[in-house]
Amino acid sequence: MQVLLYNELNPKKIPGFTKLKNYLEAGDFKSADVKKVGDNLFRARLNRSDRLLFSIYRHQGQAYALMLELIKGHAYEDSRFLRHGATVDEDKIPVLNAPDENVGQDLVYLNTGHQSFNLLDKIISFDDSQQSIYALNPPLIVIGSAGSGKTALTLEKMKQAVGDVLYVTQSAYLVKNSRDLYYSHHYRNDDQQVDFLSFQEFLESIKVPEGKPVTFQHFQQWFGRHRQGGQFKDAHKLFEEFRGVITGPATDKSWLSREDYLALGVKESIFLAEEREAVYGIFEKYLEFLRENRLYDSNVVSHDYLKISEPRYDFVVVDEVQDLTNIQLYLIMKSLRQTQDFILCGDSNQIVHPNFFSWSKVKTLFYKQEDLQGSEDLIRILNTNYRNSPQVTDIANRILKIKNRRFGSIDKESHYLVESNGHTQGEVLFLQDNDKIKQELDKKTKASTLFAVIVMTAEQKPMAREHFSTPLVFTIQEAKGLEYENIILYNFLSQEESRYREISKGVSQADLELELKYARGKDKTDKSLEVYKFYINALYVALTRAIKNLYWIESNPKQPLLDLVGLRDARDSLELANQNSSLDDWRQEAHKLELQGKQEQADRIRSEILKQKTPNWQVIAGENLENLKQQALVDNNKKAKMALFEYALVYEDRNLINQLIKGDFRPAHNVEKGLQMLQQNHYMAYTFKKPDAVLKQVDLYGPNFRNVFNQTPLMVSAWTGNVEAVKALCQLGADTEKVDGNGLNAFQIALGQSERDDSYAKKKLVEIYEQLEPSSMSIQVDGRLIKLDQHLMEFFLLNLMIALFYRVMTNKMQYRLDGFATQDILNAIQHIPSAILPDRRKKRAYLSSILSKNEINRDDKYNRKLFYRVRTGHYIFNPNLALKVEGEWVNIYDLLLLDRLAPVYIQEDDDWSIRIAEYRRNTVKKNKAELRSLLAKMRGDVGGDR
Repeated sequence: MQVLLYNELNPKKIPGFTKLKNYLEAGDFKSADVKKVGDNLFRARLNRSDRLLFSIYRHQGQAYALMLELIKGHAYEDSRFLRHGATVDEDKIPVLNAPDENVGQDLVYLNTGHQSFNLLDKIISFDDSQQSIYALNPPLIVIGSAGSGKTALTLEKMKQAVGDVLYVTQSAYLVKNSRDLYYSHHYRNDDQQVDFLSFQEFLESIKVPEGKPVTFQHFQQWFGRHRQGGQFKDAHKLFEEFRGVITGPATDKSWLSREDYLALGVKESIFLAEEREAVYGIFEKYLEFLRENRLYDSNVVSHDYLKISEPRYDFVVVDEVQDLTNIQLYLIMKSLRQTQDFILCGDSNQIVHPNFFSWSKVKTLFYKQEDLQGSEDLIRILNTNYRNSPQVTDIANRILKIKNRRFGSIDKESHYLVESNGHTQGEVLFLQDNDKIKQELDKKTKASTLFAVIVMTAEQKPMAREHFSTPLVFTIQEAKGLEYENIILYNFLSQEESRYREISKGVSQADLELELKYARGKDKTDKSLEVYKFYINALYVALTRAIKNLYWIESNPKQPLLDLVGLRDARDSLELANQNSSLDDWRQEAHKLELQGKQEQADRIRSEILKQKTPNWQVIAGENLENLKQQALVDNNKKAKMALFEYALVYEDRNLINQLIKGDFRPAHNVEKGLQMLQQNHYMAYTFKKPDAVLKQVDLYGPNFRNVFNQTPLMVSAWTGNVEAVKALCQLGADTEKVDGNGLNAFQIALGQSERDDSYAKKKLVEIYEQLEPSSMSIQVDGRLIKLDQHLMEFFLLNLMIALFYRVMTNKMQYRLDGFATQDILNAIQHIPSAILPDRRKKRAYLSSILSKNEINRDDKYNRKLFYRVRTGHYIFNPNLALKVEGEWVNIYDLLLLDRLAPVYIQEDDDWSIRIAEYRRNTVKKNKAELRSLLAKMRGDVGGDR
């Protein structure tokens, strides 16, 4: 058995490592005192108190022991790899004498020439090219094909950075995915503070722009309404010119003047010189369109932000850099304290967004900008593909050869073919476009999550849906970043036949047998590459979405490009087994697509596959809640009073309960009995350990439906402490970010319940917390976004205080205007397990320091300005603090409702209790008015009422 070491471990700091390594290599588990402590997790004895945690993997028949973690002093509860907070009683676990030949997971790839491995969500073994890049110091540009492992490599490189670190890319989904990969297995690095941001969030972290970012869909709709038969019909080509030529490349101006634009060289614009005057006229109308519709162009904003941006990062990683423009990249680079400390990675063959990108422009940016100048030896290329089957890779390479022979080389950096190291064999089938084939393909694949259909444009989707019932139909822009085992490419060429004929023009089969040569296009006036780049790249991206098999259907099979890639004779028959996926698979697929922003496809899965319906009851929220109050409190409707009472119990709304008591609604006098009846009438399904009854409702209405009280099943499960229901709902893709009528999400509801119930905190919270904890929380302070990662104490503290707002602040209002104190936090966390909140974070001094450090006027580098101090040691939320809630910015005092703060009702059956009750009501009323006045003053509002 060979021993491999996790790259984060230093063997020199592991006592007795050499001796233990020898035992394991000999298969002598008895001498190594090996015991199994988890699923494919073993511990070996180093000395009296220290242990080494490892897993067993297999590759090509050989077993490997992968050393993961040093456990010092039996502290298994601190292990990254064991269940959080786990306890291990070694005396009760028998020693293993030898490794079990049946134990061990298979590794798809292992570089046996290296004695170490890396780790994200899974074991990573770098090949020689990847390892050589991993050993390099920044600055660095990593170019890699789809599936080359460039993101994993750069994330591992990022772990070497010290200080303030930024990971940024265009896709919000890739940001979340990369962040979760980075922190897999509870990874921690106390030497760095990392921001994972989409480019949109990066802009907002400088200053939140007014309005919404313009998208191609916005532009296409506007252009379609206003072109009125003009000389330009291609919206995509114009949008690329606006984004990639007029506003994108220049770093010294927001956009090119008419004179500068007309003076551009022949290779610097998509349009010919005689067309540019008209193009610029449309661009000026485009600027008006943005202003009139409160939209902004991120290129223009990026230039404006150069004036206010400050260096704030010690290291920057830019992923999928080909999706950014020069000015966007320059703004990111300006955020560096030292201009050399960066890694860029991407692949220009995957550009399907309009930005006129080339690696030569990136290099020019560095050479032109004195503050970004660096070594010419920046670039490394990864051309081994670990994702796609060899058959798919082969046809993708032929596309790259066609691109090279037809247009010449864009730049040296894009001049490479892909080597397949895919371990799964597949096939590429060229099929006739006849009813028999399409019906067979549809019949066998429509119920499978392993098949997706890709078309070129949104206009082709309805045609594709006429023949394919699967909800998984994507345009090429939607498909970027996705991968499926099988891809059906439908009329991708036939819809744009003239363009693909032009792309194939002058290229022969003999040309494709030659070695790839680096050569620029000879005719500088030839705009073919710029005009057709999107179409050839789109085809390349579409092909490489297929992990295993590609099914290609064209209505016109006699096209030169198909002949060039070796697809000459379309088959008229298909042998394919039924490919059905379970409903759980489809639920997971819908959840994944929602995370990636593919709402259309997710909605189709829910309605067409899962057959989910809209509930037939009215949700008490917004206008419905106001109507209910009118019926109950003014019209004296008994049924409405009961509904309002139940609503008040759910949300601990003491103000409503007091109003119902004043209206002589007798059940409101007995809150405990009311809660019992509430549970029996509305929440019985959530009281059972097995969540079957809850999941039946989810099958009918989806995981995010609202009950009558405006709660999702996940919120109710967190509220009632049903661990199994929480787990099941999260597996089905329940949205953890949705908020209830009090403005709380499921995570905050769980925190609130743990403060109210010691048993909840001790027995249920750990498992619920792991399921519901968001990876981060987006807040806005002083007009800029700050992303609080879950590792920060500020993240925990802010969520806890939001969860306790109604309870704590009601008590604070009864005597004077007051706020949260350290003791309120200590009271709330005293029973929270150390697996969630380490003991060092429960100290009074530590909590006080976090509160004071984040006062709005405190001078501290990492002050998030969360709190306003109303008096020494007492805090309220910063009145100008906003949270990103379900995709929109909401001020915290618009989210949390001051009207619901009211004293607990005291039965007024004697003179003394009447006076106390009256005093408390008046005091709370006065203090709420004072708080509103303070909030209005600090927010710059006129008046105080909201």
